[in-house]
Amino acid sequence: MKRRFILLFFAFILCLSATDVFSQEFKGGAFLGLNLSQVDGDDMAGYNKIGANGGFFVNRMISRESALQAELFYSMKGSSVKSTKNTSFQREISSSYVDLSLYYKYFFTEQLAGKVGLTPSVLISHKETYMGNELNADNIPKFRKFTAQFSIGAEYFLTENWFANLTFNYSIISLREGGAEFSGYNYMHFVFENGQFYNYLSFSLGYQF
Repeated sequence: MKRRFILLFFAFILCLSATDVFSQEFKGGAFLGLNLSQVDGDDMAGYNKIGANGGFFVNRMISRESALQAELFYSMKGSSVKSTKNTSFQREISSSYVDLSLYYKYFFTEQLAGKVGLTPSVLISHKETYMGNELNADNIPKFRKFTAQFSIGAEYFLTENWFANLTFNYSIISLREGGAEFSGYNYMHFVFENGQFYNYLSFSLGYQF
């Protein structure tokens, strides 16, 4: 699954490079940053979980003001208890994914661009803890191996090459398999499915060659 995911990224690049309509050449680079995340549907609130993100991107202009961009990167998501008080039924989630973001970008100015797209994700690892103790994976609703997020954000170029990036991301597929429900949780009902959903902000600093 992970290999297919990476091949999809390079297939996207090849499709862009093979299109004669686009007169501009590719630009690429790398970025590194942090995710501030929470899980909707777990009886907790607040972007308390801090995780890393980082990877590579490639883009190509399709007009004077717009571009297509693909990003392949590592991303940590989950939830964290803000306080040790009133922790009944509150379980922390730590998960990591390989993400592939596909964006449409619009440049409002030479320095500022907005972007909107989808971010399919492949699960690498996960664990769930209660009061610092890791739970047995056989006794909790299973995590999906594949999820996807809606992503919207902005990039601001600090110099010709360096830029700051901010995105808001929300699951369009529950992170749990099936209609996951069990005592103590108030799961959301979204797209005819009970479950939990990633809700997170991504901050990063990048360099474009």
